[in-house]
Amino acid sequence: MRYLLFTITAVLCLHNAQAQITITASDMPVAGDTLRYSFTSPVGTAISPADSGANVIWNYTLAPIRQAVDTYQLAGSVNLLYAFLIGTTAAGYKVADSLPLGGFLPISIQQVYTFFEKKTSPRNRYIANAFAANISGIPTPILYTEPDVWYYFPLTYLNQDSSTFRLNITVPTLGSIKQAGYRKTRVDGWGTITTPYYTTPVNCIRVRSEIHQVDSIPLGTFKLGIPVNTVEYKWLVNGDHYPALWVTSNLMPGGAGETISSIKYRDIKRDSIIVNQVASVVNNVTELSAYPNPASTGFVTIDMPADWTNVSVDIFDIQSKNVAHFNDQRTINISQLPAGIYLGRVISGGNSGYFKFTK
Repeated sequence: MRYLLFTITAVLCLHNAQAQITITASDMPVAGDTLRYSFTSPVGTAISPADSGANVIWNYTLAPIRQAVDTYQLAGSVNLLYAFLIGTTAAGYKVADSLPLGGFLPISIQQVYTFFEKKTSPRNRYIANAFAANISGIPTPILYTEPDVWYYFPLTYLNQDSSTFRLNITVPTLGSIKQAGYRKTRVDGWGTITTPYYTTPVNCIRVRSEIHQVDSIPLGTFKLGIPVNTVEYKWLVNGDHYPALWVTSNLMPGGAGETISSIKYRDIKRDSIIVNQVASVVNNVTELSAYPNPASTGFVTIDMPADWTNVSVDIFDIQSKNVAHFNDQRTINISQLPAGIYLGRVISGGNSGYFKFTK
């Protein structure tokens, strides 16, 4: 009988160790949260987007290379003006010191915040509902025309949803900066995860969000739309307000698969790691340059950091069409492109950069 009880106990423990869980609004961030996480290099990672399904054991050895902290604040505590438009219950964090691509605009967009709310009607959901920033020194809160729904609750295995989002930032004398797209979300796995933070396996679900958006910015007399197609994988656990693991991939042009660009995970303070108090949700965005400009020789050399490797370069025309793609090239051949203004985007691991040139 003693051995039978031991066997039953062991089976029950094993079952509890790998049980399906449900994520609700109570597992989302709230005002006052200070959430620390570490980044690890996506180069050579053992993490695979294909690792999904039921009763999966995700056990990852992750080496932190830098840390960041997201501090969630009520809109009114960031700036009293924000509370009047955004509301008194929305909480958010600073996602960037300055808006990516701001160097191409005749204005400054700094101290960029995204604010979130939990909604119960018509469905329980967690949404990004407002943008706020200092635009040329003026605090400017802007509500999403259509909120970006990150999650519908409850989140359980095989649940799936989709939604559209839209943000319109009107800037005097410049016009508008727009973001529009859609998000498809599916809970594609459940099991346990082990990381440097969760040193023993903890029950989790994995949420896959495929995001297709176009960021439109004024560029002289033109408006340039930049397509951004990514996939976010988040391993969520009960009782914590940040994913145990958060992996971002870039969808390659023409359906050629995806490439992991960023890996971050919930972590404790590690004194040997550099801590960035502000992290950008768009990873590290750098304004780059290219020469010669104008490109009269048919070739353009991109001035990018020397440690950027495995680079992917996309060229967009003023109609927002992706007209050229290059891999692992710092000097690119644009001789086949017609005369005009172009924007280039470079992606290297968790880094990205933009440059403009004329041919």
